[in-house]
Amino acid sequence: MAIAHDIQDQWRSGGATKRLVLINIGVFLLVHLIGIIAWAMGGAEYDGYVLEQLMATNDWPALARRPWSVITYMFTHSDPFHLLWNMVMFWFSGQMFQGLLGERRMVGNYLLGGLAGFAFYAFASFMPPHLGLGGVNPILGASAAVMAVFIGIATYQPDAEVGLMFIGSVRLKYVAIVVLFLDMISIREGSNTGGHVAHLGGALYGFMAATFLKRGQADWSMAFVNGLVRIGDFLRGKKRSRLRVAKKPTRRGVMVDVEFNTAKKEKQARVDAILDKISRSGYDSLSKEERDFLFHASKE
Repeated sequence: MAIAHDIQDQWRSGGATKRLVLINIGVFLLVHLIGIIAWAMGGAEYDGYVLEQLMATNDWPALARRPWSVITYMFTHSDPFHLLWNMVMFWFSGQMFQGLLGERRMVGNYLLGGLAGFAFYAFASFMPPHLGLGGVNPILGASAAVMAVFIGIATYQPDAEVGLMFIGSVRLKYVAIVVLFLDMISIREGSNTGGHVAHLGGALYGFMAATFLKRGQADWSMAFVNGLVRIGDFLRGKKRSRLRVAKKPTRRGVMVDVEFNTAKKEKQARVDAILDKISRSGYDSLSKEERDFLFHASKE
């Protein structure tokens, strides 16, 4: 089918941000397709059962029966507007994140931010009663993972400018502050309290990961994804070759090293110039050539 072929093309060429968006949309459509088929056949609401298996919960016995839900919840939506808002925000921040810091690190922020969000939500029931965080409730949605990506890039590049409808150019750090403040207001008002607590968990991870990365002290997101890749390679039976061929150094080899180091310095200088441009004028000011160059450089 043409649609399936188009989706495959988008999956192969779209990059990590688009792939995560496609996963979220795919899970949403699958859940509701199951519900529509069951409804048309006069059966039970099987989509509710599927959602129950995918949603996380702070009911510990129930969580022990479906431990996978701490991962699947961050790809699961029931409300189309919830999905739309999360994916719009993720597309905006994910593209900028992977352009500056690479795809793997962005995926790591998404996954670890989602896990941090779940941890905040799950343990919020132990907070003082007046905060209204108690009770057993399910949680679903990519919001915490998206917040980790958004706050991560806002922390790493706070002075980058973005264009907002009706407002114009605004520094990314101010957008992040407003978003976090709105979450705090929602928690106090008791509006989707558990979900907004999870947002703060994701935001905290994004802030800490970016802070340590800027200082050169740790790179949690990259280490996490690299670990997953190694596990995947092991399960598929891939082994790295230990055979090395020793070559006697030649004059030509020395020249190649000099040329390589020179090219590497020139490439890094161009990357630094592009990052400076983003700091001054925002990501949207980059030309297509500059965005493509930064994208390919981040993947190396």
